[in-house]
Amino acid sequence: LHIEAHSFPTRRSSDLAFFSAAKTENCTAHTESANALPHPNKPKNGRKPMTFQEHNNRKKADGYAEYITGDSLRRLVAAKVHQYCGEHPSVFDGAAGSGQLEQYIRPSEFYAVEIQAEACSTLLQNYPSAQVYNTSFFLYADGEPQDCTVMNPPFSIKLKDLNEDEKSRIAQEYPWKKSGVVDEIFVLKGLENARRFGFFILFPGIAYRKSEQRFREIIGNRLAELNRIQNAFEDTPIEVLLLIVDKDKIDSGCIRELYDCKTDTILAADTWQIEADSWQTVQKPAPPKEKEDPVLLE
Repeated sequence: LHIEAHSFPTRRSSDLAFFSAAKTENCTAHTESANALPHPNKPKNGRKPMTFQEHNNRKKADGYAEYITGDSLRRLVAAKVHQYCGEHPSVFDGAAGSGQLEQYIRPSEFYAVEIQAEACSTLLQNYPSAQVYNTSFFLYADGEPQDCTVMNPPFSIKLKDLNEDEKSRIAQEYPWKKSGVVDEIFVLKGLENARRFGFFILFPGIAYRKSEQRFREIIGNRLAELNRIQNAFEDTPIEVLLLIVDKDKIDSGCIRELYDCKTDTILAADTWQIEADSWQTVQKPAPPKEKEDPVLLE
């Protein structure tokens, strides 16, 4: 278990600087296609591809605003990662838990930050060669970027509730962030640790809250997919977003999907032109109107 004391890095002046990271040779974007992504096949006979240990301390997780990622969502995220990054990419996760989200990704290298020590120990059982840092993500000094960042960060933690060291670090790195929740900071700092692609499970408010408009402007056309996910978690009924960010993308088209994890079904999909004021998710098509029987009307 690696626990490091990190010095404060010098932040570049431009909000957009983190999009300048180099491409990886084995990463190929497929954002030009709006074809619905099929759900990956589940293992036969109920067998899982690896023996996976879970660290699900609900009392402690509640304190960090964490929810346990369900199996269907893990498989969906893995399918998306493989679509954009190929098989076995190197992965960074700044809110890794016990590595549930990476279970089906099978990363070739895994760099993980996790604030709960017990979860770090469990993660190392699942990924013995992982580099694990037991610290607050906000205090983590960004390392060498990996092929992609994959994160399900805590939802809606308020800036004012962080400790003084965390608030000081955020003020240095993101000086425009003065109040509200820190959902977008997880994303922006997560992207600092990715060469090109980021995959983030987030509370839907990040798509429409006024306080996150600066964040949506920073992401801009680099938003590759905006997906609304139903029945995603084992311990809460809330819907979430799955954002896919491509740091090299320049066109304004964005794939949108509505996905139900309970039935493993894409309920709706389209391509949308990005608007920073509000990221609108795709809606389920209205059921067709019943035709009126002229005989019954007489």
